[in-house]
Amino acid sequence: MKIFQEEPIFKTGFTYKEVAGLIVTVFFAIPVLILISNALINKFLETISLLELTEKGEIFFFYETGQSLGFIFFIITISLYIFLALPVFINRRFSRKIIGWSSLIGGLALLLGIITATISSFLVESYIEDKGYSRCSYYSGSGYNPVDYYVFDSKYCVSAVSILKNKALPWFEEANKKGEVDYDEFLLKVEQWKAESPRYKK
Repeated sequence: MKIFQEEPIFKTGFTYKEVAGLIVTVFFAIPVLILISNALINKFLETISLLELTEKGEIFFFYETGQSLGFIFFIITISLYIFLALPVFINRRFSRKIIGWSSLIGGLALLLGIITATISSFLVESYIEDKGYSRCSYYSGSGYNPVDYYVFDSKYCVSAVSILKNKALPWFEEANKKGEVDYDEFLLKVEQWKAESPRYKK
């Protein structure tokens, strides 16, 4: 089986501007795709680590990103795109058969990633809630794909904090690091944040 097509990408009469434009596009696209893949892998590992922490009850407050377990399939699509782009540096294209199979596998991986992202998000949320954690809509994001925020005890989900998240979330992170949390201290902090916020001042 032939690896490359016989006809080059740039035939007689091409301009160096055309060559430079394509190579620069590919040259910059590949690092971006690698960065995206790295981010997907890191988010996947973070989610696995989060599940381990919730299993042990060693975390109090956190964002849930269960969909990242499904998005890991996108790396296959990205890798194939990078693979198909490489021959441009030697002025060639892969054979139509290689392009066809790579496109098919990449497309299936993309579809699988979209489907499993929804499923994995549901499964992770169910697992977390089975461990006693509660989703707090006041701290969660909004829009098409909101980020779900969970608390280990529903009493820490306070509506007043919804506009004080810039103060509360760092405090939650510190509580996670210390491995302990005090409800009375939390209530005092809420009152302090309200006093410091222009939105609560008359």
